[in-house]
Amino acid sequence: MHTVHRRKHGFTVRSVHVAAEPHAFHYLSQRASFWVAALSVIAYIAGNMMGQYGWHTFWASVLGKMDDSLIVYTGTVTPIAQVPDYRRWSTYGGNASEHTFAQVPSQFLTPLPRYDAASADADNAYGVYSMGHLSSYASGKENSGSHVGVDIRVPTGTPVRSVMNGIVERVDTAGNGGLGVMVMLRHPNVPDPLNPKTTTTLYSIYGHLNSAIVSEGSVVSKGEQIGYSGKTGFATGPHLHFQMDRKEAAWHPFWPFTGQEQRDAGLSFVAAVDRGLNQADGKKFTVQPMLYVQANYPVNRQTIASADPTNNGTSVSSHAAAPRPTRASRVLSRREQRIATARTRSVTVAVKPASSVSSTATAVLSRTTVVTASPEQIPTPGAGFLPAVAASEYTIEITHDGAYTGRGWEEVKIRILDHNGDVVRSPELSSDVYLRTAFGEAEFRPSQLSSFDFERGGVTVQMLPRGRRTVIIEAKPFGVTSKPMVFGG
Repeated sequence: MHTVHRRKHGFTVRSVHVAAEPHAFHYLSQRASFWVAALSVIAYIAGNMMGQYGWHTFWASVLGKMDDSLIVYTGTVTPIAQVPDYRRWSTYGGNASEHTFAQVPSQFLTPLPRYDAASADADNAYGVYSMGHLSSYASGKENSGSHVGVDIRVPTGTPVRSVMNGIVERVDTAGNGGLGVMVMLRHPNVPDPLNPKTTTTLYSIYGHLNSAIVSEGSVVSKGEQIGYSGKTGFATGPHLHFQMDRKEAAWHPFWPFTGQEQRDAGLSFVAAVDRGLNQADGKKFTVQPMLYVQANYPVNRQTIASADPTNNGTSVSSHAAAPRPTRASRVLSRREQRIATARTRSVTVAVKPASSVSSTATAVLSRTTVVTASPEQIPTPGAGFLPAVAASEYTIEITHDGAYTGRGWEEVKIRILDHNGDVVRSPELSSDVYLRTAFGEAEFRPSQLSSFDFERGGVTVQMLPRGRRTVIIEAKPFGVTSKPMVFGG
């Protein structure tokens, strides 16, 4: 069969339907609601961009760096909220060198004491401030050396918080430097300690941390947790190194002398600090951090005006109308109100009158009476009250063979029983069990037991009596005592 092209016959073939459908925009453009929605989106974006901080926020998101003008000063807080009452805690065997913050009974926590020059005393075993600003390792006294910042004695794991609104400038998680794991914050638009009516930029440093929970470039609010204390870096014990630099310092964290200057002076690092090497630079480029946060300079109109990028540095009269709060300041204000409300809530604790100890050397503690009390109102041991150990009734049992020879360690078994007399495994204790002597002298290994120690039921503790006096064991803070163990050698 021979085929002939259609063009030779003088006709063409066309489709009845259009090959390509119109674009969807063709139909949308015919709808008035589409144009109303489109214009609304454009107006919303333009309005936000023309706002006070619109372009600042836009370019900050594009460039990946926060604009300092967005940070508003709203006051200060201390870097640590609560510390143990070391005197009371020590009576139960607690100490910051061996135990963590989580092991401190809540009734022994107290707000961070106020700092003054006399507070920093390295000879005070129960003191919170072990090193004052520009102190020496020899005495810890303020202005006795070139150790900038304040060392706050706290157990490992103590929550550390930002003292002001700011930006995370640096996070060192490797912990290879002298400050170990460290967080540094930048605080723009804050009162200058030399003239609080003007503003400046300060840097706060938190050293020897156990861990950091913030990342570089993030914005933190006043009182927001940034990490946990520890003893990383050049530290002989757990504490927080709290330092504050001025923006004029050549580097941050600032230290008064370099390694080369130390070597040129023929001194070791500790000797250079004790000699006060370059102490004048420390006074010039750092701030007494605790005195600054305790001053809590008020938020005045001049401070807000100097932080406003549209103000061009002009001052504001004290009689001028207050500037309209920005979105950032409103968000921070609402957050501060929520934090303050949470902190003012009462603490609920459970107490029960102490009962006499039976001949089986056990005592039953139960959460039967609930009262609301502040930490200062919580009864101390020996005052006729005992803290509850769990939501249900427990019995602490202390057993031994009743005698010791004085030639070695003795075994003591500790068990926790429920109200039916059955052994409780992994009980929900609100406090660890501290073993001490109510009479006589002895050493215990271990001397502290937690809920995890009772995972298998009973716990065997080694006890070494001192001397030949009768020994009576006491489980604190629950007030349970054992039957006497007499010398039988």
